[in-house]
Amino acid sequence: MTATGPGGDGKLLVLAADHRPRGVPTIERYDAYLAALRAALDHCDGLLASAQPLGDLAADGAVRPGQRTYLSLNRTGLAGSAFELDDRLVATVGRAATDGWTGIKLMTRIAPDDPAGAAAIELLGRVLEEAHDAGLEALIEPVVWRDGRMSHVTDDVVLGAVIAHDLGAPLLKVPVPDAPVGGPRAEAIRRVVEAVGVPVLFLGGPRRPDGGSVVDLARDVMAGRGAGLAVGRVVIEDPDPAGVAGRLAGIVHAP
Repeated sequence: MTATGPGGDGKLLVLAADHRPRGVPTIERYDAYLAALRAALDHCDGLLASAQPLGDLAADGAVRPGQRTYLSLNRTGLAGSAFELDDRLVATVGRAATDGWTGIKLMTRIAPDDPAGAAAIELLGRVLEEAHDAGLEALIEPVVWRDGRMSHVTDDVVLGAVIAHDLGAPLLKVPVPDAPVGGPRAEAIRRVVEAVGVPVLFLGGPRRPDGGSVVDLARDVMAGRGAGLAVGRVVIEDPDPAGVAGRLAGIVHAP
C-alpha cells in the first residue's frame, strides 16, 4: 500500500494516541483525553492508537469513513523501566483484522548495545509477514536507541529507516533528524526520504513551550519531501488541539 490522503495528494497527517500504555503521560482524565483526540481527529487523515481509545473513538463516530486506523501492537517497553527495550506484543495483526482496522503500527527499537536486540528485529519481520498476509498496512516506527533514549542523529535515523524498509515496511514513522531549523533540517529529512522507497512520516514529538515550533517542523518535513507527520502530544496536550491539527493539516496538504 502507499500513503494516500483523502485528497489523493499522497500526504498524511496521522494522530498518535498510544503513549499512555507505554507509561508516557499525556492527559490523565480519560474523558478529557478522548475529547482532545476527537477535536484533533477531524483534521487528520488517520488515527494510530492502542486498543481502548481506538475502539471508543470508532464506536462514537469520531473516526470518519476513509480515515486510516492503525492498531498499536507492542507496548510492553514501559518508559524508564528496567525492561524498556523488551517491547513485546500486547495486540495482534489478527485482532486488527477482526476489528476492522485498516492497519497496524509496530515500534522497533534498534539498540546496538542490547545483546537481546535481535528479537526486536525478528518481531518486525514476523509482523510484516502477518500484516501482508492479512491485507493490512503496516506502519513501522524504527528508532535507533542510544544511551537510553531515541537517537535523532541523522545517521541513526537513516539507519533505522533503511533496516525497516529493506525488510518490507510499506510506511515508515521516524524521528526528525537533529539539525538546525530551516534548510539544514529539510536537507537532513530529504536524506532520510531518499534512503528508502516508501512514504516516510516524521514524529511531532512532545509539546513545546513555543507553539510555533511544530509549525516550523511541519514546513521543514514537507520541504524535505516527507510524506507527512505523525503527531500526538504536541497536538492533544495543546489547549486548542483542533486549531493545531488544522494548521498542520494545511501545511501537510498544501498545494
